[in-house]
Amino acid sequence: MAGYTGISLYIFEKRVAEIAEYVRKNRLDGAFIFSDEYRAGFTTYFSDYKPINVIEESPQGIFITPEGHVTLFLGAINAQSAAKVSWIKDIRNFSTLSEYFKTLKEKKGEPLLIGLSGQELLPVKYFRLLQGWLVGNDYIDMDEKLTAMRAVKEQEEIELAKYAAKIGDMSLKACVEQMKNREVTEIDLCATAEYVMKSNGCDLSCATVLSSGMNTEVPTWRPTHKKIGNGEAVIIDVAPAYKGYATDVAITVINGKAAKEQEDILKASRDTVIRSIESLRPGEPACRIYEMFLMNAKKNHVEQFFEPYAKGLRAVGHSIGLDCVERPNLDDDASFIMEPGMTLATKFDLHGMAWGGLRIEAVMLVEEDRCSSLNRYLYEL
Repeated sequence: MAGYTGISLYIFEKRVAEIAEYVRKNRLDGAFIFSDEYRAGFTTYFSDYKPINVIEESPQGIFITPEGHVTLFLGAINAQSAAKVSWIKDIRNFSTLSEYFKTLKEKKGEPLLIGLSGQELLPVKYFRLLQGWLVGNDYIDMDEKLTAMRAVKEQEEIELAKYAAKIGDMSLKACVEQMKNREVTEIDLCATAEYVMKSNGCDLSCATVLSSGMNTEVPTWRPTHKKIGNGEAVIIDVAPAYKGYATDVAITVINGKAAKEQEDILKASRDTVIRSIESLRPGEPACRIYEMFLMNAKKNHVEQFFEPYAKGLRAVGHSIGLDCVERPNLDDDASFIMEPGMTLATKFDLHGMAWGGLRIEAVMLVEEDRCSSLNRYLYEL
């Protein structure tokens, strides 16, 4: 049976081999990679299995030895499903984790030195299962290594991201068409978007953000039963994932007749995202995205609505893949160099205007000699 993503087995074997080499080079006893059920990317990247959070906690752990042996740790119920889905044969219950590390320590004859990835997700109770067997009750941080590996996608991953982008565009278009035909609420449009995603084989990589009128004043919003009025701005932000690989695309439209100010700002904002993507090139630092967005915000005299929402985590976007929001982050300090194979969600937000706010977002693929948008619906508006 094919794994969760359907990606070729040799890609997973290559990833494991790279980590095993890292372990040997740094004289570690192994690498432990952890993720929770909500942000499974770190471990699904190796296991080709995504846990289901139903009637048990669903963390996932991967241990890779210097020789390249892989052990997968899951909850008891998910372990049964993983045996049918994952390529990994050594699958164990998470409750045996402490005993597993105890055995490794006894075999070595002294405390273990391990690399850990996913430390921000690791609950205290699981760390306590490990720390008694570690050198100084501590570990070597491997997040930077995993982030670098995940940032550049294989062609098979890019093809899955392209399909997710297509379905994201379809869901946005369905919402716009529904607004033209009848009176709707925020929840009506959310249901329309999610039906398109689910009926075309996608999961939700994160919650659908859908707001209207003055609800668009803030960057995120859980859709309500509020009816969408004539002339109101509507933010539609969807994130379908196909076989694990996500897109993150957002548009803002006006329900009914738009005021000239709204039309002008929306067009300028769409152009900002589209033209910036088309102007960017591989080999440039990622902070160029922020710089181009800020330049256009100033050109259109809306910087006071842009700058407060372009700081910190996910400022003007983020890497995207098996998790909707991945590192590296896109902001004015994003010094990493854009490489072919990277997929980056680029996000232009304005909030606090007299009529609310807006978001325009598209996933950008860094190619060999240019950058392009995987989401195409922006070009039709």
